[in-house]
Amino acid sequence: MTNQDAIFSSKARNMSVLAALCVVLIHSGGGGMGSFTAKMAHQFLGWGLCTFAVPWFFFASGYFLAGHASEEGWWKRALKERARTLVLPYLLWCLMYVVFASALEILGVFQSGGTPWASLTFSHCLWKGFGFDLMDHPRLVPFWYVRALLVLVCVSPIVIWMLRKWRMGLILMILPLYVYCCAIHSKFDRPWFFFYSSFSLTGLVYFSAGILKRLRLTVPLENGICKIPSLCLWGLVIAFILVGRVSLYRGERILADFCWLLCIPPLVLGMWRLVPKRAWPEWLTQMAFPLFAIHYFAEHFLEWTCLPLAHTSFWAYPARWVIVVVCSMALARFMRKFLPREAGILFGGR
Repeated sequence: MTNQDAIFSSKARNMSVLAALCVVLIHSGGGGMGSFTAKMAHQFLGWGLCTFAVPWFFFASGYFLAGHASEEGWWKRALKERARTLVLPYLLWCLMYVVFASALEILGVFQSGGTPWASLTFSHCLWKGFGFDLMDHPRLVPFWYVRALLVLVCVSPIVIWMLRKWRMGLILMILPLYVYCCAIHSKFDRPWFFFYSSFSLTGLVYFSAGILKRLRLTVPLENGICKIPSLCLWGLVIAFILVGRVSLYRGERILADFCWLLCIPPLVLGMWRLVPKRAWPEWLTQMAFPLFAIHYFAEHFLEWTCLPLAHTSFWAYPARWVIVVVCSMALARFMRKFLPREAGILFGGR
C-alpha cells in the first residue's frame, strides 16, 4: 500500500463514521417536527448536508473493490467475501427487524384491546421483510443500500470493463437516465423505484467514480477538481439545497430532485476536505456499520414508547438523535464485549 493509499484509507474510515452519524440524523426527523425551527433544521441538515452519506458509501465500496481488480480470480473472491460481510448480515438484520417490529405491533394492538394476528398476515410479510420486492425498500429501510451494493458487486466486472474502455463514459451515460428517473419518479413511483433502491443509478454513478479513482483513470480531472476552492464548493452546496427545498415546498418535485443530483458531488468533496487525515480512535471508526445497522431499531423503539420528547420543542430534534446514537453505540459495545462471535457475524467482521 502506497502512502497515498494509506492516507485515503485512514480518511475513509473517518468519513464512514461521519456518514453513519448522518444516516442516523436523516432518520431522526420525528423528534420536534411540531416545531417550525426543528422542521427547517431537518430540511437543511437531514435532507440537505447529510445526504452525502449513502453516495459516499457507494464511492468507498467501489474504491476498495477495485483495489483487487487486476488480480486473477478477483471477482469470485469478492463475491465470497461479500457473502460474509454483506449477505449474511443483511439476512440476519432483516430477520431480527421483522421479529422486533412484529413484537412491537402485537404489544401495541394488545394494549389498544384489538386482535393483532390479522394484521401480521400482510404487514409483516417475509417477502417484504427481506427486501425481495425489488420495487420497494426492505422493511429495515436503511438496508436498501446493502441490497443495491450487492447488485453492483455482482455486475462489477462489466462496470470495470466499461470504465477501462470509456473511462468517464459510463457515468456520462448514466446521468441522463438518472435525471429522467428523477423526473418520472413523481408520477410512477413503483416501477421506477427499482432504479432507486435495487439497481440504484445513484449507487452506480458513485460506485463507478470510486473505481475510477482507485484505478487512477481520471488523474487530470482529479487535479482540476482539487483546485476548486472549498468556499466555492460550499457555496454551490448551500445554493442547491436552498433551491431544492424551496422547489419541494412549492410542489416542483422534478426541480428538487435535479438540485439534489447536482448538490451531491460538491457536498461529498467538501465533506472529504473537512475530515482529518489522522485516524480517529479505532473503537469509533469500528462503529460505522453498527450505527448503520442498529439505529433504525432504536428509532422504531422510541416511536413505540412515545418518549416524552415534546414535538413542539426544537430540542426534541437533537435530543432524539443523541439518544439513538448513544443507545446504538452502547449496544454495539455490549455485543462486542459479551457476544464477540455473534457481533462478528452480525457486523460482517467489521
